[in-house]
Amino acid sequence: MVNEPGKTADRGNETGITRRRFILGTIVVAVIGAFGSLLSMLKLLSPSKKGSGYMSTIAPGDVLVYAAGSNIGTEIKASSLNVGDAELVYPKGKSSNPANLVQLIKLNEVDFKKPTDRKLTDKGFLAYSAICTHLGCTVSWVKNPASPDLSYTECFCHNSIFNPARGEIVEGGPAPIPLAQIGVRVNENDTIVFTGTFTGPIGPQV
Repeated sequence: MVNEPGKTADRGNETGITRRRFILGTIVVAVIGAFGSLLSMLKLLSPSKKGSGYMSTIAPGDVLVYAAGSNIGTEIKASSLNVGDAELVYPKGKSSNPANLVQLIKLNEVDFKKPTDRKLTDKGFLAYSAICTHLGCTVSWVKNPASPDLSYTECFCHNSIFNPARGEIVEGGPAPIPLAQIGVRVNENDTIVFTGTFTGPIGPQV
């Protein structure tokens, strides 16, 4: 059977239009996909909000318990710490949140210097966030048995050094800001409780 010339041309035009639409649709989908991938990459590479993900749930009245060692989960007794000692602690019942990790320290009150907030201390006890403000590693206590006032806090990940007697100001290393202080009080039963929340940002600040 012989096709009529006009109809053959029409079919050719329809086929061409269909192909062009298909190709155009494919290009549009590819461009949209590439754009979405680019946005995802930029989001991944761009720095996150400082301290993001570190939201403490410590509340006034929370009892301090050991966060490490054989006594983990046990309430800390003030009489168990001597001047120059420090312990990693959590608020009781809230150990699942890493933002609640705190370093409890006992020093001579006469050694406290600004910007330490003395109103947040009690009987030589003071406390700070135990999360380094550089990249979020847990800080450690470096005790000087001969001179407790020379003891200090250090992050061994990148060697940031903080002075606990002076509000944990940064005295060395890449940490951009001090560790945030938090208030503590010694109860009559020798336990220690938090009296408020952190005075500044916690977690990485870079």
